[in-house]
Amino acid sequence: MPSEVDKAASPLMARDASGQLSLRLVRDDAVDIIERLRETHADTMGRAYMIHLDRLAGRLGSKWASKQDLVFEHLKTSFERKFPEPNWCIRLNDDGFLAVILTLGEHKGALSAAELWYATGHFFVGDVSAEPPPLYEAIADDVDRMRLVPIDLRTYFDRAEPRPPQPAGAAPLSAGADAEARASTSVGVMITLGGRPAAGGGLINAGGWNLKIVSATEPVFEMKKQALIGHRLAPHVLETTSKMSLDGRALANLDWGDRELIDIANVEDGLKRLQTFTAEDRRVVIVVPAAFSTFASNKARTRLTTLAAAGARGMGLKVLFEIRHLNGVPMGRISEIVALLKPHGMGVLGHVTAESRAIAALKGCGLAGVCLDFEGVRHDDDALLAWLAPLAGAARAATGACMITGLNALHQTTVARAAGVSHATVKAPAL
Repeated sequence: MPSEVDKAASPLMARDASGQLSLRLVRDDAVDIIERLRETHADTMGRAYMIHLDRLAGRLGSKWASKQDLVFEHLKTSFERKFPEPNWCIRLNDDGFLAVILTLGEHKGALSAAELWYATGHFFVGDVSAEPPPLYEAIADDVDRMRLVPIDLRTYFDRAEPRPPQPAGAAPLSAGADAEARASTSVGVMITLGGRPAAGGGLINAGGWNLKIVSATEPVFEMKKQALIGHRLAPHVLETTSKMSLDGRALANLDWGDRELIDIANVEDGLKRLQTFTAEDRRVVIVVPAAFSTFASNKARTRLTTLAAAGARGMGLKVLFEIRHLNGVPMGRISEIVALLKPHGMGVLGHVTAESRAIAALKGCGLAGVCLDFEGVRHDDDALLAWLAPLAGAARAATGACMITGLNALHQTTVARAAGVSHATVKAPAL
């Protein structure tokens, strides 16, 4: 592996006359880095990813100088924990980090590199999920220069076959190549879910972590009549060694393939728990949440919708799907997934962060409502009403309905009703 330097040179990113972006490496081991990319075909196979940290530096402002080394160390430690040899990573300069992932397909690797960015950004400055990751394919171009191709994850779906090495002298493939073919294939690779007990949650191995997934079966209330109408299969994810619980933001930052595992394990466990309820306690509706990436994968979507439909049919219930993490997803892509889900249930909800702009972007996508997460910090009823009312109004304008999930107490449903919310769920322990 090329050795790192104590203090790298300032970035030298530039565009040539044709508009191509390149990065010059001003460091003693530049030739070693370029040569290693070429020897392993990591660049021509699309397995080398450059994470540009300029936005993170901007968010940190004057603190960047003191935090810079910590940021790179965090990236390096996180990478090496998840991706052992022959994968490798290196700090390129003051705001560039190279991640070479040889053991995954190029697009799954890109998602893992994006995960590194989101996790690091969240650690140092808070939620960055609303921003597209500053990610580039890195391609050896000269003895001290890389060509950079921007990666747009909205069209960057995994495909069944890896990109083959290119013949000598051939033009490198662009990051957007084969987007149409990728869009119809599964994101990530499903692994066997073993050792699952009959009750008490599912056990999976995801990203090197042992996780236990328990479905909370949150009660769903219709606000107009304040009546219990069903349950939402809310995943509770626990890392079994550290006993740490993963919250919604942590789940959003997971590798997409790992999130598929969690989504499916959550539905399996939730259906088992509902089967132990009496017919009267089950009510009518099951809300089935899963990440957009899960529903965008043909394989995962088919498995999840078949599982949910069969379970609901066996209990005489109806399914309402909830697509999670839609921030930044193109309207056309949302509409496409909604159309694919509608035949399998009574409707589809869309989840975004609690921001009016994100909510408004869901208009015209065929959704039956907007789903928002209760942030849990506004315990005062007046503060909750002031926060929720404009968001509920934006949701009604965009889709006609609004559901708030994870309220702390049953009495907060009265506040939600006053704010204009149509449906609400309460954390199961709160009852």
